[in-house]
Amino acid sequence: MANPLEGDCDLKLCKFDSDEGRDTFWHSSAHILGESLERVYGCKLCIGPCTTRGEGFYYDAHYNDLTLNDTHFEAIDKQAKKAVAEKQAFEHIEVSRAEALEIFAENKFKVEIINELPEDKTITVYRCGPLVDLCRGPHIPNTSFVKAFACLKASASYWRGKADREGLQRVYGISFPDSKRLKEYQHMIEEAKKRDHRLLGLSQELFFFPST
Repeated sequence: MANPLEGDCDLKLCKFDSDEGRDTFWHSSAHILGESLERVYGCKLCIGPCTTRGEGFYYDAHYNDLTLNDTHFEAIDKQAKKAVAEKQAFEHIEVSRAEALEIFAENKFKVEIINELPEDKTITVYRCGPLVDLCRGPHIPNTSFVKAFACLKASASYWRGKADREGLQRVYGISFPDSKRLKEYQHMIEEAKKRDHRLLGLSQELFFFPST
């Protein structure tokens, strides 16, 4: 909403309950997650989209020897809440290829992405607090719209999904425009775990896994 309208266009306002609104909300939340990961662990950010299955978002990053698990989530969530409280604006900035390469000179993953873009491609970055990230947008106006944020899980991944490339850590997250929806989501997840056939089978001794 902060960008000027420079010509005739169609303006569409999307709420969280719409697919476009929800994807934009979670994409912006991924930037909050990326900022938190970068500030807490000094990692090299790779990509951070909303998930294709339509439940939240994730961020892949390179941490050298650190392996993330749920014991790290408290520090990440704390930093995310700080970013939300600061009402950081999402600032759209167009840059030249040379400027983009200079901005991300210390991040070989972003440099690889930039070098693969067509020569005539307009390159955009978004500034959010101290984070400047390679991104096409769109985004919510500022971080304060995210009223509820939580990390869900962490897993291993590879750059570009290729096993012969660098090993990465992927952190999944979820966010909502109000805390009630987060509580409802977390309750739904807990109920789904109770119905997990693998856990039910073990608890009812329907089957077992040998120790060797």
